[in-house]
Amino acid sequence: MKYSTILYERQGAVAKVITNRPRYKNAQSRLMIEEMDDAFTAANADDEVRVIILAAAGDTFSSGHDIGTPEEKEDMRRRPFPKGVRGEYALSRYLFLDTTLRWRDLDKPTIAQVQGMCIFGGWMFAAAMDLVVASDDAQFLPALMQYFSIPWDIPIRKAKEAMFRSRFIGAEEACNLGFVNLVVPRERLEAETMALANEI
Repeated sequence: MKYSTILYERQGAVAKVITNRPRYKNAQSRLMIEEMDDAFTAANADDEVRVIILAAAGDTFSSGHDIGTPEEKEDMRRRPFPKGVRGEYALSRYLFLDTTLRWRDLDKPTIAQVQGMCIFGGWMFAAAMDLVVASDDAQFLPALMQYFSIPWDIPIRKAKEAMFRSRFIGAEEACNLGFVNLVVPRERLEAETMALANEI
């Protein structure tokens, strides 16, 4: 599959799935998610790959769901889902639940490499990975999303607080809560994530 919204790279035994919509702060379009799913499947099936990293181009890991870029609107016109509640539910499940559940259950260790904002659906994607490495400027904003893992990601009272207050959680706090494994300087994020992958 030729990709237009992500990059797929191999560095030795490490595969990197890199979202590549920096113009839109890596908003999660249907095409991007389909391409991510294809790349994760390919990496999982590749006997030479031992670890998979999910990264993002630009200064933002993810601004969440794409709710109206011109490319997304055009794609939805060309490939419509059924109208009404059933169609909306089917699209939502197809894009954001079925995929994240598959990625959570990949055979190989996965690492989210998070910089900048990680908002709503961004938390969801990061949470589906086994480990999270964050830059010191990362900001996380969880929400009631399709892949609702927050009560499993952080302690239950803190999960409730995160939902009630809807505030950003900085990288160090996210690490203290157990959502993030490592916090590293922004300029070292890629190198430190790769070092962890190579150690694994």
